[in-house]
Amino acid sequence: MPQAVAYGQIAGLPPEAGLMAAPGALVGYALLGTSRTLIVSATTATSALSAAAVGPLADGDPLRYAALSAALGLLAGVVLVLGGLLGLGAVSDFVSKPVMTGFLFGLGLVVMEAQLDALTGDNATTVVFGVTCIVILLAFKFLRPGWPAMSIVVAGAIVVSWALNLSDHGVAVVGEIPRALPDPAWPDVNGADLVALLPMAFGVLILSTEAVGVSRALAAQHHYEVDTSRDLAAMGASNLLAGFSSGFVQSGGASQTAAAENAGGRTQLTALVAAGLILLTGAFLGPLFTDLPNTALAAIVIVAVSSFLNVPELRRLAALRRSAIVLAGVAGVAVVGLGVLEGLIVTAAISLAIVIKRLSRPHVTVRDGVVTPHAPLFYANSHAVREIVRKQPGPVTLDLQHSFDLDVESVDMLADLKVPLVNVHPHVAEMLSRRGSGDLVRRS
Repeated sequence: MPQAVAYGQIAGLPPEAGLMAAPGALVGYALLGTSRTLIVSATTATSALSAAAVGPLADGDPLRYAALSAALGLLAGVVLVLGGLLGLGAVSDFVSKPVMTGFLFGLGLVVMEAQLDALTGDNATTVVFGVTCIVILLAFKFLRPGWPAMSIVVAGAIVVSWALNLSDHGVAVVGEIPRALPDPAWPDVNGADLVALLPMAFGVLILSTEAVGVSRALAAQHHYEVDTSRDLAAMGASNLLAGFSSGFVQSGGASQTAAAENAGGRTQLTALVAAGLILLTGAFLGPLFTDLPNTALAAIVIVAVSSFLNVPELRRLAALRRSAIVLAGVAGVAVVGLGVLEGLIVTAAISLAIVIKRLSRPHVTVRDGVVTPHAPLFYANSHAVREIVRKQPGPVTLDLQHSFDLDVESVDMLADLKVPLVNVHPHVAEMLSRRGSGDLVRRS
């Protein structure tokens, strides 16, 4: 519940938006997903992405902002469901760890900077209260990691604020929260809005790599299998329900999932119970949050995103491979310097460039006149392999043990090279025969 409220703030929405979005998101994945314990709800990354997409389109209109946020949730839901049906669950495999680490580091800095005004409030009392909340949250994080720190801090902040009447001392509070039950409605947006939001919907697909990674790690830890494509579709259903409930974009969160596991959650019944309790909170307990200081919410957000500033991981990357830390740095600087959307585009472009480079330049060994590409031949790498073969000083034999199929370009390349071919799979031999180059195949 504290995260739902705080992450709604990251998304630029009032506190009730998080409570309205959470039940549908939790139920959607619980009924359709394959991970036993993954919690799908608001996350820092998707909330920040939503704010970056919606802010420029809303023109300062709160009602339009809320409608666009819900529309992005619906649009992301459609993209994720289609991605799952098309078997794109392996999309996470194409985003490198250094690039995603750098992107999240930059995103954490951007989110923290956005919370500074709420944390300080240009008021000494506000600053002291907010910093105190941060210190308490960090103390729980390092000394009592299994405790529900956010709930404790929220409850304590409300009691202290009420007892000392902090609002009379210049400390801004949440104020009256209206009844926060899911409000099924189609958002009031037009076709042009949906087109403008579409790139960010695909951005949510890229950010789903965090959820897929968490799901896989949990499955490996507890010795069961997950279907990543089905999980994408399940997260799509969560977003459809959240968007249709006047909410915003949701995803699988590492911190929420860890909290559920630490509390003893072992099945998706945990998510269903949480959804029920949040519904009760939104229906009956809204008035309890009236005296909650905004600086306490800002403190929760800052501590939550502090995990994105993963300095130990950056050090590890730098020690393993210099190019990895460069990629992480480029992704992080892109987010901070260009913005969340532009940084996400740069992140995706870097990951795509890495994949293309690896595919187009396969590892090739040469021993005793035998050239062996350690990757299947196809149009993107056939020219590189041809140049290696042509540079050999003497007679050459090409080993095709890793090529189980060929496309037109690679067949033409082999025909033009006119070198003996060994370890040729039957289907490849048949294609070469159809090309009129079957005589190049040497039978073992």
